[in-house]
Amino acid sequence: MALRGPSQAYADMLTQPAVPMSTAAARELVTILKAEAGIRIDPSNTQFISYRLDRRVTALGLDDYDQYLTHLQSPEGPAEIQRLVESLATHTTSFFREKAHYDWLDTVGLPKLIETGAGRTHPLVVWSAACSSGLELWSAGIVLDRYSHKVQGGLRWGLVGTDISAAILRKARLGIYSSSELAGLSFDLRSDYLLRSKPGARISPKQRVYRIAPALRNRAHFSAANLLGKLEGHVPLADVIFLRNVLIYFTAEDRTRAIRNVMQCLRPGGYLLLGHSDNLRSLPAGLTPTGTAVFRKDER
Repeated sequence: MALRGPSQAYADMLTQPAVPMSTAAARELVTILKAEAGIRIDPSNTQFISYRLDRRVTALGLDDYDQYLTHLQSPEGPAEIQRLVESLATHTTSFFREKAHYDWLDTVGLPKLIETGAGRTHPLVVWSAACSSGLELWSAGIVLDRYSHKVQGGLRWGLVGTDISAAILRKARLGIYSSSELAGLSFDLRSDYLLRSKPGARISPKQRVYRIAPALRNRAHFSAANLLGKLEGHVPLADVIFLRNVLIYFTAEDRTRAIRNVMQCLRPGGYLLLGHSDNLRSLPAGLTPTGTAVFRKDER
């Protein structure tokens, strides 16, 4: 996940009357977001908060954000807090984003893991820990599938995607995307790994859409997960973990906590990939840098 610049829709929204939001209400909303998901937002950025939440507050028939905060304390509060998190979380992704990581996986990571038995003695698992709409995970799956076809006898492998947002996980699980979401995917790869809808199909009668082919979808499992909560036992041991462009939203303390939680699900000798914008002042014990934003978990 990464912050996006203002879109035209965002600019248009700023010209519309906003639901009244007091300074205290803005502070309380971002405090709830931080407590629930570890995501930091500047409480002074009320335009962004309004852009993401005004429609929901209006749909509830509420007049201002003080009333919305009262609603969050009602019996419907837990479900509404999840809506709050999903509304304020940012999900920017694309196929083969930060492509150097996928090149590394193909030429360095997979060969080294296979030498240790991954894909043979146990399924080689790639986990996208903040998978958003799934494009990062499908990109890794394409690398794995193509590599497996080059190895005699093939490989045993699987994909795991988690995110805090139930709504974005539904999109990832379906694996259906518009043509505008295919940037970064070559036409050859589109031909091999996408199914295209027919004109006028019920799934999208106004425009053609594309679905990830069963060769990848059948190997993927998606589930909800909070990186600041307990992960061990809920996520299978992974050989490669993508944890990219999400730590920038956490405090230093929460970044360390999230990495420690994720490391519990990383096999010894496995690799953790961080985003190039994820700034770590210090590495948790047990991780050794092996490349640009690539870290190997020490053997026990």
